[in-house]
Amino acid sequence: MSIKRWVFVTAPFIIFTVYTFFISSSFPDAPDQMRLLVSAFLVSVILLLIVQKVFRDDNYFIPTMVLVLAANFVVIFSVKASQFDTLEHLAPVLRLLLERPQLILYFGLMLMAFLPPILWNSSFTCYFSRVDYPVEVWQTREFVLVNKYLSYFWVIVFFLCFISQFVPILLVQLLAPLTIVLTLGNRGTKMLIAFFIKRLDAEER
Repeated sequence: MSIKRWVFVTAPFIIFTVYTFFISSSFPDAPDQMRLLVSAFLVSVILLLIVQKVFRDDNYFIPTMVLVLAANFVVIFSVKASQFDTLEHLAPVLRLLLERPQLILYFGLMLMAFLPPILWNSSFTCYFSRVDYPVEVWQTREFVLVNKYLSYFWVIVFFLCFISQFVPILLVQLLAPLTIVLTLGNRGTKMLIAFFIKRLDAEER
């Protein structure tokens, strides 16, 4: 992967990691600071999206992160500053989203993996698969189909990351998604690619 592609893939997650660190340290004692933070970080990913378009990069992570932070923006601004003093009166779902913004992240990633294959006959995995295959292959039925199934597999991976955020242990919330992605996600992807290639070769014979 080129440096440019690596930057565009990792930058939105670095931004969100920094965002969660500062937003967690501000919750619930500094609602005004939380509003300032979510606004600033939302602007930063919008600027990153503009840069992405200038460089004609087409990964789905940056647009997804814009939507994720926009959802966090709506959640934080939907709560009055005075309500942060009496969180027990908030709806349980709203309070949970304020406490764990990662829930919105992993839900957004689930949608990123699930919707494009249905709506646009594309998937976020194509961005990575295109590195290993020539342009002539990108629009073939086999290439599109394999990446469609890979994308659905990642819906499961992101769903497990989402579920891990309900564990009331901070270390689990931090490390579980990373472990799931590096083990099940990466290894599962390699196994599925090998399986589909073998199956497609058998069908051609």
